[in-house]
Amino acid sequence: MAALVLPALCQQKPPSAAQKGSGEAASAQPLRRLADGHPDLNGFWASGTGPDTPVGGFGPPDPNFRRGDNGARARLADPNQPPYKPELIEKVKDLARNESKLDPAFFCKPGGVPRIGPPHAIIQAPGMPIVFLYQVISGNTFRLVLTDGRPHDAEADPSYYGDSIGHWEGDTLVVDATNFNDDTWLGIDGWFHSTALHVVERITREGDAIRYQATVEDANVFTRPWTMNPRIAKATKELIVENAPCVELDESHIIDFDLKTRPQ
Repeated sequence: MAALVLPALCQQKPPSAAQKGSGEAASAQPLRRLADGHPDLNGFWASGTGPDTPVGGFGPPDPNFRRGDNGARARLADPNQPPYKPELIEKVKDLARNESKLDPAFFCKPGGVPRIGPPHAIIQAPGMPIVFLYQVISGNTFRLVLTDGRPHDAEADPSYYGDSIGHWEGDTLVVDATNFNDDTWLGIDGWFHSTALHVVERITREGDAIRYQATVEDANVFTRPWTMNPRIAKATKELIVENAPCVELDESHIIDFDLKTRPQ
């Protein structure tokens, strides 16, 4: 995918030192709006690699994130775990133990929703669906979010990124996504799902960042809906670029979060 030129979000006046150190000050900045009155989400947004993303991402790696047993133990200390049915807990644990062999991300599969996280770029244009763009190792991709009031496409085939429709709740863009296949995970610790997956994503502009949070429903594997920890994606001047072709590898051949080498 060639580099893209979007409305220059990053041409805003740089925040002061006080604003940089204060999320409250950043949120207090005037909210940029489009002609239709909705918040301006146009631009490139870097959230980096985290536990709920495929291998590789758009932005700097999270220094607190580690794959493997040590990382898994740290993540499991987070009380906000997916609420799997009791009879499925052992399956999740087995998938997690064999993550470097079974994680779909190691087989060049698309990240899926919500694992792919916040959009790496957003385009809002009059008379068009909202466009989400992503730069991932499995292959750059896009999603169209229809906001004209139509329902989900009853004829759509199941897919990695589902069928997305959106609406605004105040200044928050709400994206309702259904019609997924079951060939992705929700996170690296064996967090599988079924084709009953239903995801509601919420994106809110907060100063020079967007706040992304997803609520996941899957009656086949969960005991209740689950809201994932929020992620913050910051405005960036970095452009989306085309990634090299994905090559199926396991964990032993990863030398950092964004670079993989062929086995010798």
